[in-house]
Amino acid sequence: MARIRDSELCPFEKMRRGGRREQERRRFRRDKGWVVKSNRPEESVGDPHLYYTDREVEMYARSGGMKMAQERIALRILELLGLGPGSSLLDVGAGPGYTAEVYRSRGYNVTCLDLIPRMVEKARERGFEAYVGDMRQLEEVFSGRKFGGVVSASSLQWIKDEREIVRVAQGAYSVLDLGGPLVFQFYPKSENELYRVKHTFVRNGFHGEIVVDSPDIPKNRTVYLTMQRD
Repeated sequence: MARIRDSELCPFEKMRRGGRREQERRRFRRDKGWVVKSNRPEESVGDPHLYYTDREVEMYARSGGMKMAQERIALRILELLGLGPGSSLLDVGAGPGYTAEVYRSRGYNVTCLDLIPRMVEKARERGFEAYVGDMRQLEEVFSGRKFGGVVSASSLQWIKDEREIVRVAQGAYSVLDLGGPLVFQFYPKSENELYRVKHTFVRNGFHGEIVVDSPDIPKNRTVYLTMQRD
């Protein structure tokens, strides 16, 4: 596991410091960190509405392997969240409710949000309060409502435009209690993209760190944005 705090420098940040600035600029051009070589659906398809057809949703909702993977991620999110049972959680990109079931089983009050209506239907079948909505419109969907924490598994990578990431960060800020935590697990295409996302959240009212499990094993590398509302 690797933890990278605001005060620590990643390779492409080091060029900002000291008398070795020009040397570090040259290094930045050569070394931009890891890049995922394979294309995931968010790169090859781009629009989750096109990817998550009714057939794809049904396959997803019946997949034992997907359920186990999402449960593992949800447990890790709870470890990083640091919020006690009984707290209210907004699960963004909740899908059919795999992660929400883990949170509920640990005593959290979970509200689900997903962009795909059929996913929301599946979550409601599991007994969750679930809404169709876009993570870029959290303030509009949950106007006047606050949550103890905001969590998300395997969703943020669908949003690539920095202006839209700003909307996600601002929306999360608007629905979080003062000082509330946020943990987003996602699959950035590159280390460069990962840090851009982190700094976007920092510029929009959050502080925190990135946690990377299995950082040196690409197929097992799992990234968590762990932030707290200022």
